Amino acid sequence: MKREDKREVVADLQQRLRRAKVAILTRFSGLNVERMTQLRRDLRKAGVEYRIIKNTLFRLAIQGSPQEILTPHLEGPLAVAWSEKDPVGPAKILAKYSKDFAELQILVAASDGRLWDAKAIQGWVNLPSLQELRAKILGMIQAPATGLARLVKTPGTQVAQVLKARSEQPS
Repeated sequence: MKREDKREVVADLQQRLRRAKVAILTRFSGLNVERMTQLRRDLRKAGVEYRIIKNTLFRLAIQGSPQEILTPHLEGPLAVAWSEKDPVGPAKILAKYSKDFAELQILVAASDGRLWDAKAIQGWVNLPSLQELRAKILGMIQAPATGLARLVKTPGTQVAQVLKARSEQPS
């Protein structure tokens, strides 16, 4: 790779990682092409980027960024997953694959200027996704409105039933 190409790759990575909510380092040694393709496909569906990046280029890309805390862990063949929207989504997908395939290991993550180890990342898996949280909040907001509508409707219905019953009674 030419020096100019490397500069472009580093600049592109810097731009993308600045917007990232989370960056997760993984080791993928021994993962076959079919499994890697499926992993990338699932991550892409969730809006997660996943790249195998040379450590030297990644080190340059994260200099001066919140992900710089990952620098001590840049050893051996690594891949990085990052998301601009949902910090929990990548962890869930990667955890599922690492559970199914021992060749994929989650090493560390950087999020909000903090370094998270593999055990903490596994804890993220139990958290609801952003979509699930939104659905729960919406349900909680709608529940009182639905109850109120039912409460307001009920007396009117009861009055109508009483009037109907009286009108049907013989005089």
